[in-house]
Amino acid sequence: MKILLNLNSPQGGEIRLPRVNLHILQGFVYNLMSSNLAKFLHDEGYKIDGRKFKLFSFSWLMGKKVFDDKYVVFQDGASLVISSSLSSISQDVLNEVLQKEYLRLAGNEVFCSSVNVYTELVVEEEISIRTLSPICCYSTMYKTDGRPYTVYHAPSEQDFQRQIHNNLLKKYKLIYSERAVPEGKVTLEPLSRPRLQTALFKPDDPRPIKGWWGDFVLKGPKELLSVALDAGIGVKNSAGWGCVTLFERKGRNKYGLPRSGI
Repeated sequence: MKILLNLNSPQGGEIRLPRVNLHILQGFVYNLMSSNLAKFLHDEGYKIDGRKFKLFSFSWLMGKKVFDDKYVVFQDGASLVISSSLSSISQDVLNEVLQKEYLRLAGNEVFCSSVNVYTELVVEEEISIRTLSPICCYSTMYKTDGRPYTVYHAPSEQDFQRQIHNNLLKKYKLIYSERAVPEGKVTLEPLSRPRLQTALFKPDDPRPIKGWWGDFVLKGPKELLSVALDAGIGVKNSAGWGCVTLFERKGRNKYGLPRSGI
């Protein structure tokens, strides 16, 4: 399920954020949850094979924007998509949004001028998707002295494809623990040349994160494709990476979301 929030300033003014803002968006999303759920997801999450999953993703802010040295400025409001495979998370966010007249987004007071809820149904084993936040896949490697380092993978690499599939399997097992795992491989094929995005999560963490914007064909078992649409593709979904949506190959998706990306 996806929730589309259209955010505006009460005085009709601009919404101004630091250019490094993923930590701000993550905090904003957590603040849209009840305190108990936010604490559980942030501190614990859902565990499998030694990994923790939050089972939600969110887009980067969308809207008309301009940049200066330190800030990105949305001059006519902004939109944010929050997506989850778990109705408990989606309903919790909806309850909080509908109860709050105003919200804080960094130093901005904003309100939801509209809230749209929709479910993206998968009826075939091949769908066209568009990134609402970049898809991130990486491996942790080790130097000869034992120090770890991160290698980010591109969509053209076998490791990227393998991780996409294995990541979705883990999410499926967490969401549907009593169901058999669907047979078949998930593959991701670019419809056009993907665009590399490098970003920091927060200003005091100098480690860059890399991901890919683009339009893709996603193939595989329908159940796994549904998980990809709802919980996100790849890693770092709850930090603002891997949120995707269905789209028609005419430039916009069926819900009117534009091509995303900064």
